[in-house]
Amino acid sequence: MVAFQEEAEIALARASGGCLFLEGEEPSMLTTEIQKSLNLQPESCQMTNRLYYTDSYCAEFKATVNECIRVDGRPAIVLEETFFYPTSGGQLHDTGLLGGQRVVDVRAEDGRIVHVLEDNMHALTPGQLVPGQIDWPRRFDHMQQHSAQHLLSYVFDTLYDFETVSVHFGAHESTLDLATAEISAAQLRMAEQSANQLVYDNLPITAYFVDESEIARVPLRRPPKVQGQIRIVEIEQRDYSACGGTHCRHTGELGLIRLTRQERSRGNVRITFLCGWRALQDSIQKHELISQVATIFSTDVESAPELVQRMLEQNKAFERQVSELHQQLMQFEARELLDQAVQMADLRVVTKVLHEQPPENVRRLATQLQEESGLIACLATVVSGKLTLLCARSADVDLHMGNLLRDALKQFGGGGGGRPDFAQGGGVEGAQANELMAYLLTKLKAQIAVK
Repeated sequence: MVAFQEEAEIALARASGGCLFLEGEEPSMLTTEIQKSLNLQPESCQMTNRLYYTDSYCAEFKATVNECIRVDGRPAIVLEETFFYPTSGGQLHDTGLLGGQRVVDVRAEDGRIVHVLEDNMHALTPGQLVPGQIDWPRRFDHMQQHSAQHLLSYVFDTLYDFETVSVHFGAHESTLDLATAEISAAQLRMAEQSANQLVYDNLPITAYFVDESEIARVPLRRPPKVQGQIRIVEIEQRDYSACGGTHCRHTGELGLIRLTRQERSRGNVRITFLCGWRALQDSIQKHELISQVATIFSTDVESAPELVQRMLEQNKAFERQVSELHQQLMQFEARELLDQAVQMADLRVVTKVLHEQPPENVRRLATQLQEESGLIACLATVVSGKLTLLCARSADVDLHMGNLLRDALKQFGGGGGGRPDFAQGGGVEGAQANELMAYLLTKLKAQIAVK
């Protein structure tokens, strides 16, 4: 929490798309009276009373309009007091309705809460009492994710002494970065089980303000360097965090908590987690997927992983057999091409246009032909109407294949190049393959004659 530093909080939230904050850096959480008494804002700027500090569950209310302004080209209003939560402290803003008009963004600016509207203001004027309605499913989802983050940070800190250094709340999943180089699968399972046990314990979650003179009595996970009134969110007798966000009343309201993956991030470990409906939908989707796999293999869900593993091992064995057979086939095709080679002076020249052969297979064939002495191979393959050309030579042949291939393809609108002993290119229509090969033979005859 960075109390009394509203501008820094806003800059942090905007720089991260309103989704990222450093653990312990929360928005200013002062009551309106305290803010006014400290004279933090200009006298002409009437501050908004943030009602969500004391009640996160109120989704419908009425409030007086203080100002009608424009923000980034959109109409916006400032209320005397509001339950709408602004993008702040890593938590995304609320949406909903004000005076029947859609609220698409909520921002904290200069002590005021600015409600940005989707359309032009219709009959909204300062002094008017307007009804407000918060999008409750979105708000409650944010409450679940934020409370779950506190719970998970407590669990990782308690079990393994892993400090939470930053948190990201996303629209679909959330993450927390832990100050450790690695976390084992067993540790993740234990953390997930411990967090869900605390959910089942249905512990009370409360928010209250503590004066700086009393803050030493609160066992905060990360003691804030602040002054004045500090808002504390407590998971009963377990976790104490300085926080300005909206939270559930009991851990039981969090529902299922799932840790879905981990990854390295700047020397820390980033844990992705889902909570509540998000976790439930994820579990349903994954169960459906594994059930589909089981159905495909005509087995039950429990046996599917073992069966898939066995199928993968069999597939690898088949791939090895195919590779060996393909190598034998390449040797046979190489011998067949050698039998068809054209003699030019003291060199043998192999040309062949193949169809629907993957370029990598033709490349292996050309590489095998390179092992012969006194040989030049010009092989083309036409796949889906597109031609790939490869030119290769034996180590004892003094001709530059890269130059030969580049010149030939250029005549037909293509391009490519390579080393003196091996080159590859394309960009030519398959219908021109025979004409291209005839041109290559003519160029080869000319170069060999000069030699």
